[in-house]
Amino acid sequence: MKSNFFKYLFTLALIYGLTSCENEKTDILDQNINQDINKNDETNLGNLFFGRKSSSDCHFEYEGPEGPAFWADLCGEDWKDCGGDKQSPIDIVTDDVNEDDNINNININYTTSTTTIVNNGHTLRFDYTSGSSASLNNINYDLLQFHFHTGSEHTVNGYRYPMEMHLVHRNPTTGLLAVVGIFFTEGAENEMLSQFMNNLPEHKDEYYISNDEYHIADILPGTMDFYTYTGSLTTPACSEIVTWYVVKQPIQASHTQLEQFKHIMHENFRPVQALNGRVVNAND
Repeated sequence: MKSNFFKYLFTLALIYGLTSCENEKTDILDQNINQDINKNDETNLGNLFFGRKSSSDCHFEYEGPEGPAFWADLCGEDWKDCGGDKQSPIDIVTDDVNEDDNINNININYTTSTTTIVNNGHTLRFDYTSGSSASLNNINYDLLQFHFHTGSEHTVNGYRYPMEMHLVHRNPTTGLLAVVGIFFTEGAENEMLSQFMNNLPEHKDEYYISNDEYHIADILPGTMDFYTYTGSLTTPACSEIVTWYVVKQPIQASHTQLEQFKHIMHENFRPVQALNGRVVNAND
């Protein structure tokens, strides 16, 4: 009897030990996933450029006491750029745009990516597999991620589009960013977006990961003429390290698709900011 009892205890201890090891492995895996998930977040990119520690204890919203009017004061000195004089987004007044034939076209070298979709509580962010790049005005940048805002953050002659996509690129040498903005209008169903609509994470900190591949070039408009200006990230820390390329030609998504994005993200656009003497150029 004693022998069977000790065998029973030994078996329980072994099971408990194996379970603890598996739980520990899972916890480590979850930590690694969370660290990897957050590396391309815009706030993290700004912190990385300035060598700042994480500002994860600071929070912002798009309305109320943590809304855009208060961002500059929500995180000590770290978010002071939100009150700077080179902020984004802006209203693009086409009559004031300077046509510049010395600006080069957008030249892309994008490849396919597996699927990683993150709901960070403010947007739906698609992290792109490394290896894709673009030459923007003869400067090379790596494509890191793209995300969405409903309605559009930039406006054109005061008009706000129902949604805007931002393709975030980083120069591997300087750490400076280039963001390509693309407007959406309501129309035909967007074929590239359609493959993700059933898997969009609906709540903060949820994410979807799959080995299914897609190509970001499939969503780009046929003509990539653009407006360009120097500005900032449109979310805290609002770092003024961005060259913007806002594409003139919008693309389409269906009413259902646009409403689904809006249902998840709500109205997550920052109000337009003053130009403060900056010039908006366009490639000619």
